[in-house]
Amino acid sequence: MDPPPPPPASIPVPDDLLEEIFVRLPTPDAVARASAACTSFRSVIKGRSFRRRFRAMHGPPLLGFMDAAGFHPAQAPHPSAPLAGALAPCAADFSFVPAVVSSASYVRPAVQEDDGEGPRWRPCDVRDGRVLLDWISFYPRSVHMWSYCEGCARREVSILMDSREPVNLNICARPTWTKRERCNAADFHLAVCDPLSIRYVLLPTIPEDLASQPQDLLQEFQPVLAPCTGDDSEEVPFKVICIARYQTKLVLFVFPSTARQWSMVESPIFPSLEHMSCLYDMSSFDYVRGSFYWTDRHDWSEHLMVLDTRTLRFSTVDLLTGYHMELRSLPGQSFDDRRPNAVVLGREGALEMFSLVCQHGAFALYHTSLQNNSQEWKLEKIIQLPGQYRDYSISTIGAAEGFLFFRGALGGLGSIENVDCYSMEVKTYGITKVCTKTEKFLNRRSALPYFSFPPLLSEPTI
Repeated sequence: MDPPPPPPASIPVPDDLLEEIFVRLPTPDAVARASAACTSFRSVIKGRSFRRRFRAMHGPPLLGFMDAAGFHPAQAPHPSAPLAGALAPCAADFSFVPAVVSSASYVRPAVQEDDGEGPRWRPCDVRDGRVLLDWISFYPRSVHMWSYCEGCARREVSILMDSREPVNLNICARPTWTKRERCNAADFHLAVCDPLSIRYVLLPTIPEDLASQPQDLLQEFQPVLAPCTGDDSEEVPFKVICIARYQTKLVLFVFPSTARQWSMVESPIFPSLEHMSCLYDMSSFDYVRGSFYWTDRHDWSEHLMVLDTRTLRFSTVDLLTGYHMELRSLPGQSFDDRRPNAVVLGREGALEMFSLVCQHGAFALYHTSLQNNSQEWKLEKIIQLPGQYRDYSISTIGAAEGFLFFRGALGGLGSIENVDCYSMEVKTYGITKVCTKTEKFLNRRSALPYFSFPPLLSEPTI
């Protein structure tokens, strides 16, 4: 009996056809598994053409949240949990960024107990896979206004302090101010890094001559990352914008990575300076068609404040029109600073907002929109949030990449509580639990949603 004929030789699949197959894989996990199958598959997937096409067709996966305590990866059954768990050690580690060891500006207060965190870099904004870092001593810092009497006159000074550092409440006698305590924009140390590729840029501090130009008391200082505006070249430029609110003016300090030097822009006209008490967390909300939006954190203000990151100009959008007048007057409604409105990237030509409302102890998101050709906000939908969270326990924490994020705490008034973090897809209103993390009550840190492709599919962003 004749032996069976040998099987026909397999026809090699051309690389361009493999690319067409792989680019249609649904998730980065599936691409990673295909890459591990053989060297020819990996060669196609590592190619720049494939990576560019895959990123264009698929949004970056949500890996979790960053805050001053570290990185909190997405947990099962969230679809990003396997990838987030694998990348968590890289995403949580900023030790490759050199420490600030310059001066006595960062001496631990002797009367405070060490919280175990120590001086280090901590994230203050996240965008496009990059992390903007602020050097924190032992506790989160903020600008404080201090009053004291000098003769018959009362004076004021702005100081940079750790949030739990004790202060002398006696304002009748002028304290002895140190160089550290006389705060200006030159006191802040910043860095931008890509934790997955372990690359970083240390920003120079704002020059003293530039920081002193406003000649006014600094009241608030908030650095943010402007989104990428470059092409697919190897080095995509970035821009850091520091919004400095002074007693009588608003100033921008701008650092573009292309020029690598600071410049200053003073807003000539700012119509609602009295509403600028809400800079913190402004960047946690979606970047909408070239601009950041934010509102008063405590109540309904008359305007949305708008910063165009391309022209570096401020403007406003009328907020109290149409349905928002009804929404502000809902019976049994309560406000606090954990429920700022979230402006999100909506349909073409529309500005869309989600307002977190607590009414009679229960929470709902009110989706409203403002068309370009209209001056009236209209109601799109009311989304009821999980009923197990009552009273104080829900807060919005950001919006990015077509998602709105909020968190809820089930615990009572204990010192430690478990906080559940959720995402809601803006187009479908689908709510998904991302992770559970532990926080100290009344010491909640700003949580920053972190989206990024794994290194296999992305170019280094720094």
